[in-house]
Amino acid sequence: MSGIKKSAGRKPTRKGTAWTLSELKRLGKSPDSVLARRTGRTIKEIVAMREERRIKLTTGPRRWTAREIKLLGCYFDAELARRLQRKISDVRHHRQLLHIPSIRPLRSRKWTRAQDKLLGTRPDREIAKRLNRNMWNVSWRRRLLDIPCFYEHLPWTKAHLAMLGVKTDEAIAHLTGHPLKAVRAKRCELRKAKPNQLMNYWTPEQDKLLGAVPDEQVAKKLQRSLVSILKRRLRLGIPNPFPARHVWTPKEINLLGKMADWKLGEQMGVPEYVVSFKRRSLEIPRYSRHQ
Repeated sequence: MSGIKKSAGRKPTRKGTAWTLSELKRLGKSPDSVLARRTGRTIKEIVAMREERRIKLTTGPRRWTAREIKLLGCYFDAELARRLQRKISDVRHHRQLLHIPSIRPLRSRKWTRAQDKLLGTRPDREIAKRLNRNMWNVSWRRRLLDIPCFYEHLPWTKAHLAMLGVKTDEAIAHLTGHPLKAVRAKRCELRKAKPNQLMNYWTPEQDKLLGAVPDEQVAKKLQRSLVSILKRRLRLGIPNPFPARHVWTPKEINLLGKMADWKLGEQMGVPEYVVSFKRRSLEIPRYSRHQ
């Protein structure tokens, strides 16, 4: 048979022959030695082809030898992982599994009953400074004991309320001692805008104009956008008695999707939502500048 080398007393080998599609599909799915024995190729040839095609060989976890187990606890986990070419987590897990102490055991300070009673009475940062502990350690202990976080309910004075909407929320929280979330909630409750931001709330007189005159006139009179007028009218459930009717010409239909809806609306003299509704009814995709 051509392509297969034969030798006396040995099995036929395929070393140096062309690779078949079935052999390439089996790369990485079985150990290199098994694949070499089944295909009649050498292990070096299998490894070279697998690395050339960048196929990773999934292997199981390495077994721990007696020599490696004796080294546990004699070095730091990171140093031993570097020497054994293993992961630090694997070294630490196997050492703890065999109950072998670390070369430098972690000395953790135990919490006393008096220290537990302090949790939640003051902010975690102050308690950590008082007990000479890490703030994250104090926070973790408080959550472990299911103790709520300390929150000081400060009264809102007239001077504090006068700052809302005049100064930033961060500045008010720093000056008054209120949490930032409490300052934002109080400002929204009193319907006060942020500094340099105008919150144009709807009044009952403005709501009465919706549906009485066309949306374009309401937007022009109230100095609002047409989209805000449309959203407010739909939210209140007010129908539009003045629907925008436009007779579309073939030339205008041909422009749909070739420019932005708002730009085509300005060119035609109709609102943007009229152009958008017509485009979606004809299943024409939105204009993109990358087209």
